[in-house]
Parts: sequence; C-alpha cells; structure tokens
Amino acid sequence: MSISLFIVGTIIGSFLNVCIYRLPRGESVVWPASHCPKCGRSLAVWELLPLVSYLFLLGRCRQCHQTITWRYPAVELLTGLWLPFLWLVTMGNWLDFGFLAIFTLSLMVVFFTDLETQLIPDWPIGLATAAGLIYHFFFGYAPAGLWYGGGFFSALLGMLACFLLLGLIGEMGKKYFHKEGMGEGDLYLGLALGAYLGWLGGILAIFLGSLIASAFLLILLLVGKVKLGQYVPFGPALVLGGLLVLFWGNRLVAWYLSWLM
Repeated sequence: MSISLFIVGTIIGSFLNVCIYRLPRGESVVWPASHCPKCGRSLAVWELLPLVSYLFLLGRCRQCHQTITWRYPAVELLTGLWLPFLWLVTMGNWLDFGFLAIFTLSLMVVFFTDLETQLIPDWPIGLATAAGLIYHFFFGYAPAGLWYGGGFFSALLGMLACFLLLGLIGEMGKKYFHKEGMGEGDLYLGLALGAYLGWLGGILAIFLGSLIASAFLLILLLVGKVKLGQYVPFGPALVLGGLLVLFWGNRLVAWYLSWLM
C-alpha cells in the first residue's frame, strides 16, 4: 500500500507543480499541455514522469538547456512521501485520509506559491476551507492523536477569529512600519486554518507561525539575505504553524499546561 501511495503521490505532486506555477499567473491548470516555462516547448510523455524525468534530463530542458527549478522534484518527492504518512496517521481510514489529504495538499500549494511569487491563489484556500467545514459539519471528530477542531461551530468561530486576528496584526504592522503588514491572501489562509483547526487550533497556528516567521527573518537578516523593512512572505510560516498544530498540537498544549503547573 505504501508503494502504491508513493507512486500516486508523485503523480499528484506533478499536478501540484502545475498549480503552483500557473495559479498565481491566472493561467488554466488543464490547458495548454505541460511545457517548458522558459522556451514554451510542449513536453513529451516521457518528460512528464515524476522524479524520473528530472533525473534523466539532469535538471535541464532538453531544448533550451535552461535549469529546471528544484521545486519540481522536491514537490513530487514530498507528496510521494506525504500520502503514506497520512495513511499511517489515519490508520487506514479512507474518510479521514481523504479530508486530511485535501487540506494538507492545498496548504502545500499555498506554501510554494507564496514562497516563490508572494501571492496566495484563491483556489487552494477555498478547497482547504471547504474541506474543514464539510468535515466538521458531517463528522466532527479527529483521528487518534491528531488535533480536534472542536466541531462545526468551532470551525465557524475559528474562521472569524483567525481572520480578525491576522487583520489586527496587519493593521498594527501598517501603523508602526507605515506599510502593508499583511497580504490579503494571508487573511484568507487564516479562514482555512480556522475552518479545519477550530478557534483554538487556528489561533495557536497563527502564534506558532509568527514565531517561525520571526526566527527565519532573524536568520535571513543576520546572513544578509534580506534587509530590514523588506517584505517576507508570511504564508509559508502560517502553513507550518497549522501543520504543527494538526499533528502535534495536543502534545504542545499538554506540554505548556504541565510547564505552568
């Protein structure tokens, strides 16, 4: 089963790469056929094999010889490993596995699009939000060991709380730094996190995401990769914060409560 899921995952990862490249540019993900983004040449079938084609081509386009970004094999490999991991944590429950896959793979698209283009497309946000609302409306539980969002009402409250909290952070950034502190896409990402993680999980995800973003920003400043006041995408940090809550939120809360006592 793991091998089958790995193969399916790499194929899905190949499609996610199409979404990551085309959605921020407002292009269709189904037409035209896959092509080199540098020279526009349509790719042959054997050039579309996940992971294998990249290795066979030595990471370069066959016609223009331009370098193929590392993101293509990275996303394919990550998705190939991710699906067996989700199957393991959901203990083979197809329902839990399906909703969790939709939510997390949508976040993966958000992670890479914001990282590369500083834009967050509407489509993966809408899909992740719908997955959270539908899951909590009809089922309202969580697989063993994973974060429980608290049910449908908590999901609605989480959407509102996360949207307002991120909006408040953005307004504070605008006031003190005299520039936009939060992109519109980040606010909508908050809706998705709140819908799946509930109000408490969503707020915790924003808190953890802020810590992650601050740590990375400090490192980038120290090594001279960015300058003070330069915009750094917040979406990837929010995604990581959401995943931390989803898979380890219960342990983090338990550790925090034990530390207080």
